[in-house]
Amino acid sequence: MSATLSPKAQTIEREFLAARAKSDHAAFAELARRYVKHNPEGVVFVNTALLEQAIAEADVEARKVYKWGPTACLDDTPEEMSISPRYDPEIIRVRVERLEASLAQGSEEHQEQAAYILARGALRTTAPDRLQRVAHYLQNIQLPPARFPTGYNLALVVSGLIIKGLAIEEGGDVPGGIALYDSAIDLVLASPNERSLELANWTEHALYRSGFLKLRLRDLRAAVRTFRNYHKLSLTWPADLRITRRITIYNYYAQTLAALYRVNIVGDSTASADFSSASIAGELPSVHAYWEESLFAFAQFPKAGEINWRVLDLVERIVDERKLIGFSNEASKRSHVEIIYRASQKTFQSPRLLRFLFFAQVDAGLYSEADVTLQAYWDRVQTDTQVKNDTDFTLTLEQRIRQDVESEYETATVLVAGSRLYSNNLRKPAQAQLFAERSLAFIQKAPKNEETTVLLHDANKYQAAALGLLASEAHDPEKRPELYAKAVESLERAIQILPESYDAHYLLALQLAEMRETSRAIASVKQSLALHTAHIPSWHLLALLLSAKKDLTRALDICAVGLKESLWDLPQTDLFSAAQVDGDEYLALRITQVQLLDRVHGPEAALEPQEALFVLYTKVFAPDPSTLDDGLDDVQSVRRRDQSEESVSSAAGRPRAGSMLTVRSRKGSDVGAPTGAEVTRANYASSVSSLGSNGSKGRRNSSLPIQAGGTVNGSGTIGRSGLSLPPAIQKPSCKSLQRTARANEVLVTLWLMSAATFRRLNRMDDALKAIEEAERVDSSNPDVWHQLGLFHTALKEQDAASIA
Repeated sequence: MSATLSPKAQTIEREFLAARAKSDHAAFAELARRYVKHNPEGVVFVNTALLEQAIAEADVEARKVYKWGPTACLDDTPEEMSISPRYDPEIIRVRVERLEASLAQGSEEHQEQAAYILARGALRTTAPDRLQRVAHYLQNIQLPPARFPTGYNLALVVSGLIIKGLAIEEGGDVPGGIALYDSAIDLVLASPNERSLELANWTEHALYRSGFLKLRLRDLRAAVRTFRNYHKLSLTWPADLRITRRITIYNYYAQTLAALYRVNIVGDSTASADFSSASIAGELPSVHAYWEESLFAFAQFPKAGEINWRVLDLVERIVDERKLIGFSNEASKRSHVEIIYRASQKTFQSPRLLRFLFFAQVDAGLYSEADVTLQAYWDRVQTDTQVKNDTDFTLTLEQRIRQDVESEYETATVLVAGSRLYSNNLRKPAQAQLFAERSLAFIQKAPKNEETTVLLHDANKYQAAALGLLASEAHDPEKRPELYAKAVESLERAIQILPESYDAHYLLALQLAEMRETSRAIASVKQSLALHTAHIPSWHLLALLLSAKKDLTRALDICAVGLKESLWDLPQTDLFSAAQVDGDEYLALRITQVQLLDRVHGPEAALEPQEALFVLYTKVFAPDPSTLDDGLDDVQSVRRRDQSEESVSSAAGRPRAGSMLTVRSRKGSDVGAPTGAEVTRANYASSVSSLGSNGSKGRRNSSLPIQAGGTVNGSGTIGRSGLSLPPAIQKPSCKSLQRTARANEVLVTLWLMSAATFRRLNRMDDALKAIEEAERVDSSNPDVWHQLGLFHTALKEQDAASIA
């Protein structure tokens, strides 16, 4: 600003610059009149602003004429970026001529500002010599500038760099264009306190084109760095500034991060710390969140006949990329469910969203909610099937997303998973069988390929699980063998489809064991181990089958071999974080090993390793930091309690097939193995210590806590649609409740096993203490009272034994 101006003229110039920075073109005419009145020599400054106004108005009019809107940017790609329509140079010719004619009257600063605006106007027209005119206007201006610009001058210099970059990019020099865009970005990053709408508009343009051009040149890391700067600076812009371009940026930002993650997977040793797999896995969910926020700010609930396919595409991509990087904890799985819930508010009963929601709920352990979603999905599939008799197998994934339709294969994946949910998690065998049959019908219609072969194998496998459950619950002695036979047939079909499936061989062995066909079961489980020697449940089942044939020494040897195959070997687990499920199987096998030691070598041999089992228990059921607020899913949930604390409630649920302790016969065993299906119920029995005998010393006289009847149930959702928002206060998941029940069950087993060992060693005080500890965990467990009865029998206290 010239120091020779009058104070009034200086004030008006500041107001004028502020209006230009805010793109307040409506105020330009009055400000121009007042400025010339107080500074007649400021004609270049005024004509520059009025040309700037004319360019902006011509842009708006051209967009109206060509019906061009910001939604065009939603389809941008690195190869083709949308540009608002150009206009005839005649529209601004008068303003250009006036400014050019007055240039000699202006100061050097005003002439430079005029050159930026003249170049901008030339580039936006349809004139054949437009690129040459841009070069002409900017030929005497140093870009980047030698001096650091401030205020509105910064916005003008940034615009000049971008205009020059656009011109040489259009001329074919893409790297040169990128260099100029990056120079503009560097100026903005070096001026964090400079903010204006005009500066934000030009900065966004530089970042947008630079990022996409780098993708075009396949420089993925450079593109991500630009996207990171875009995100960083966008937090300072108006929330609605070019929202559709933000949607597109976050789309490609996430896509590029996923591509770099895949590069790391195949072993790229050149990745820096900010592009490591761990770094990308932490960054990608945040990008998803901003993509979702931008898209949901733009998208509206669809009208009749419309499909918000961009919302479906967002969820499809998030699901795929989440499969790639995995989930860090249970809380991230819950967040994933909530993303799909929010997406449902922008769609109408989308079958694709229902499918994603179902799988997300199952993964998060929200089994009851998944049940509701599965039924909603099946209703929608039936409706769509009535409207469209056959699926068009020629549709690509993109076409299915845009039309919101499911393929036969996609539907079958949900139905197979539904059968697994009902048999493994919800213990609803009739529903499990129904969905297995439905899945088989859809698989028959799907194109035959490797994926459908695997799905057909799984469908038969879960159908067998459902039939086995139905058989175990059947009261009709004629119906039970028939159901068992059908279960075996289904597993044999699964093996015929995929002979190398160790899991199917194992499940067949388990089913045969339940049917007491021990020899056939041994042959089948050996086949499973031949295919997968590290499968701990198969080793466990083989040991149990051998013990059933009274070959206890060999069963003990099998335990030792199986434990060596596991990563959960005690010396290795001090600093080792393995899957909890694997640890659970390992712990179950260790328990069986100790019980066999007791049988083969006596109680002294069994006592020594029992302390290590308690240490292992704390590792297997270690807390997940994300679930500590639930008070579930960790060893703290089953800690020893004082009388003032509430007892932990158990949750109903069938144990996993791999937990062999749950299917073992109790005949001839002092230690009651867990039943695996616990139900919460009121405990009206007396406590262990109230039955204390006169012959024991140092026993507690006070009554231990009695378990309350009633518990929070993760399935307590009534009348909610499959896509309604979750409640503000979320209940613990079914999986958390079931894992807590499993933790209680195992801890009771450990204490009672110790009690039985102490009793046989005639260490009666220690035996009673162990029984009391088991009661603290679960006083409703009948095995506690069974052990107490055996304890009193050993002391010749028949009345107390009978009461127990």
